[in-house]
Amino acid sequence: MASRLSQSHLKLEAEIERCRAECQWEKIQILVRQLAPKVQDNSDDFTNLLLAEALLELSLRENVAKLKLSVPLMESKEPKLHQAKNYLTGILNRGKLPPHYMTEALLILGKLHYCEGSYRDAVSMYARSGFEHLSLDDEPLYKMRLFAEAFLIKDAACDA
Repeated sequence: MASRLSQSHLKLEAEIERCRAECQWEKIQILVRQLAPKVQDNSDDFTNLLLAEALLELSLRENVAKLKLSVPLMESKEPKLHQAKNYLTGILNRGKLPPHYMTEALLILGKLHYCEGSYRDAVSMYARSGFEHLSLDDEPLYKMRLFAEAFLIKDAACDA
């Protein structure tokens, strides 16, 4: 039975990775609920990381018009943004995830700060992540997208 759980867990993780690459944020929220009882170590932080990314992306999708006009999003008016920020700050405060997931959390929080108009905080998160010195060899598509966004945001924030 343990091998069946292990096999189903691996399939679920692969499906989550595929959904992250394809930006299927609603589906990720459903899959994370299935993943939560199956993971043992750092389960809350890993699932919170996935949920935070999904919530941020859904919030951005809902606010495209504001973003096109360069209107910063306000955490107090955007419940998904607020929840995503709470998840990410909790993850970073606890520091229990493996380094590659901590880097993802920093990159996602940097993006969130940028969308709020907090450019200095965004650049600070990117500096803490050290993403510029990491290799993208054999990394999944979603991680390459995170890095590409980080480079663009960092450049834009420095110009602001």
